[in-house]
Amino acid sequence: MSFSDINKSQPHFLHIFPIYFVNLLFLIFSTRTISFVAVENVSVVFFLAPLFYWTIHRPGLMPLWFIFLSGLVIDFATDALLGLHAFSFIVFYILLFKIRRIILSQPLAYHFIIYAFSVFIFEGVRWALVSILGWGILPIYPTLLGFVLNVIAFLPILIILKSLHRLISGYR
Repeated sequence: MSFSDINKSQPHFLHIFPIYFVNLLFLIFSTRTISFVAVENVSVVFFLAPLFYWTIHRPGLMPLWFIFLSGLVIDFATDALLGLHAFSFIVFYILLFKIRRIILSQPLAYHFIIYAFSVFIFEGVRWALVSILGWGILPIYPTLLGFVLNVIAFLPILIILKSLHRLISGYR
């Protein structure tokens, strides 16, 4: 399947409305920062889980324009560098799309490991870009805590996404 074939396999919008609703919920959760006692302003990008899942299992459900706009929404809401998340999401999507067949052939435990690795790379690149473009080294603790929370949240999010996938596929 190539990028041009993705739109041809697009199901009807009303059929996939629950998926977009859940994706928007995770997008809204991604725009909030969490503060802990010792670490403030932890940004957890929960939107990476649906982006990962739908890119691997049904890449036609999340078009590139939706992914790009989702990144811009997070950029505006978290007062991040404009285009940082949008660009990162597009690169994340393209890389996952290129290796999706390999990931699909692996058991579910490997999906979790691949997701954790990809989130680690995503958070590391985001931290490095903000540090370089901001002319200073940012504290690493909020980034590490965001990574840990994102990986822990993947399992409940995965259950929700698998249920939605069964719903649109016709399996009850």
